[in-house]
Amino acid sequence: MKFLIVASTKDLASMNMAKHFDNVFIVEKELLDLTQDDLEKADFYIFLSKHRSLANKPSLTVHVPGNLTEDCERGNPKEICPCSPELNTILLNKIKEKSLGLSYEVCFEVVHHTPTDLKGKAVFVEIGSSEKEWRDEKAGEVMAKAVKEAIEIIKNKDYEEKERVIGFGGGHYAPKFTKLALEGKYYFGYLVHKYAQVDEDVLNQMVEKSEVDKILIDWKGCRGEDKRRYINFFESLGVPWEKI
Repeated sequence: MKFLIVASTKDLASMNMAKHFDNVFIVEKELLDLTQDDLEKADFYIFLSKHRSLANKPSLTVHVPGNLTEDCERGNPKEICPCSPELNTILLNKIKEKSLGLSYEVCFEVVHHTPTDLKGKAVFVEIGSSEKEWRDEKAGEVMAKAVKEAIEIIKNKDYEEKERVIGFGGGHYAPKFTKLALEGKYYFGYLVHKYAQVDEDVLNQMVEKSEVDKILIDWKGCRGEDKRRYINFFESLGVPWEKI
């Protein structure tokens, strides 16, 4: 079971986190410009990254990379990376645990941006949202500790069994799904923004590239036509759904 921790010299937050690890795969290009050819083969990829937002709100985030639709600037359209619901959610909880006392919001983000073509399970852990936070030594240390502990938990299979779910609906920071994850209810794989309008090609990838026991739909945060499509698709595969 190989974990590749990836950092970029072009990313302040990335290098801030990277210095707390003994073994990091350092690249000299932007993380969003990477493809599988740039990386060693691994079972899991953890990208150490900065996060940007217009609000400049201090945040520590976790998300799966991928392009859910044709609307993308880089990478392959309608292609998502494999993911591990267990790793995603354990990372989120460890970041929350380690960051107590810091003035950061801890949350998931929905699936977005490159790379898209990775063969191993991929996740981004990010410090946001301005240069002040990217350089924050304490935030870098917290994220590194969370990553290290999450890796050991996955390697040792030292986690309880829970339903592995895909979440549809809501905003970019997936507040309902973040809350459920931090309450220990589920392991979350892919999270889909309410405006994404994911088609069957990508829905099939979600089943093929991760494990899913159930889908959760943010009922007020998902458009009617999309709800019907998602429900019909997963019911045809025998995957149950639940509204939240």
